[in-house]
Amino acid sequence: MKKVKYYMSLKVVLGLFLSVMLLTAGCADKPKSTSDGPTEQNILAEFAIAKGGGPILLPVTFKGKEYLFLLDTGCSHMVFDTSFKHELGDAKRIERALTSGSPIMAEVFDAPEAFLGPLNIQDCGEVTCIDLEMASSVLGRRINGFIGMNFLRKYIVQIDFDKGSLSFLQPPQKQNSRWGNELSISYNPLGIPQITANILDGIKVDFVIDTAGNSTGGLNSNIFKQILSEKEIKTSEILLATASGVIRSREARISNLSVESFEYQDLIFGEGNWSYLGLSFLSRHIVTFDFPNSRMYLKKGKEFKKIDETDMSGLHLLRISDKTTVYSVDEGSPAQKAGIRANDIILKVGNKDANTYDMWELRRLLMSGDKHKIMMTTKRGDDVKALSFLLKKKI
Repeated sequence: MKKVKYYMSLKVVLGLFLSVMLLTAGCADKPKSTSDGPTEQNILAEFAIAKGGGPILLPVTFKGKEYLFLLDTGCSHMVFDTSFKHELGDAKRIERALTSGSPIMAEVFDAPEAFLGPLNIQDCGEVTCIDLEMASSVLGRRINGFIGMNFLRKYIVQIDFDKGSLSFLQPPQKQNSRWGNELSISYNPLGIPQITANILDGIKVDFVIDTAGNSTGGLNSNIFKQILSEKEIKTSEILLATASGVIRSREARISNLSVESFEYQDLIFGEGNWSYLGLSFLSRHIVTFDFPNSRMYLKKGKEFKKIDETDMSGLHLLRISDKTTVYSVDEGSPAQKAGIRANDIILKVGNKDANTYDMWELRRLLMSGDKHKIMMTTKRGDDVKALSFLLKKKI
């Protein structure tokens, strides 16, 4: 049987890098193009999303209730949280799933009738169940599932990060030049889209396109090590939360990336099991995925030239039971020197209640610039303390 890979990567301060390979299933058949072009009449569904590159959360209606699902082009299948198991009927089988940590077991079900706007998720054939508690803690929102490629493959998906909108379009017969630079998409053996690009003036890399990866991207460990052996590049340690636990990894600043005619400088890539381009990269553009015709279009957006940064605080945060909680603190970091410890509760950031921040906004604040002053109010037991520290650039 053909292996199918599911993974989600949210590489943030404490990043989620959940990789699962299931030993079954395949991708949806490609539909025929039927319309003349991407006019308003060709919009099948349209949704508001966070501007500027926040997690792409879309409303899925299941049994009369609405739930948030994360758009994940790096996921081969639709995924439901394990809390839905009793509503999905009998499992068809249990598969051994390989992750970026240790293997886990995942149950596979027939896809239920559920809707993303007017689009029926049941058409994707199968869904799998995975515990998404860590994903919810990392994002600070209840995540009930992932919208994966066995559903997305038959649609054109256009994401305008500047306007904060995502549209599903009917496949046109002719491509729209206004979509931007055209790139060829290939699908790896697991049905996940990828493009070819160059780093460091000549190293060719096949990058998975991963809308669930909050970082700029990652490099396969072999490529990452090759670069470090050939060039003097400073690295920084990061934490990644996987389906089987938290692991440590590294990241480095890469001087240049070229994607067709587009050039990018000083981007930060992590080390992992595969190479991918994530949401921080994609949000520099207006992106159109023409999955049926194996094409991707990039048009420069307002943040095309944004400076890529990583955490400068040393804090690894989760939101647990509506509390912004310190998972861990890097040794010798500004946050540790200020007295913050694991399991502390962050009550305020500046004069603002910490829980009023989206987690991705809070993490952006903690990478907002070398020597930028951060003021926090923390709680440890009954002890409430106001403190401050200066951010320190690591790479």
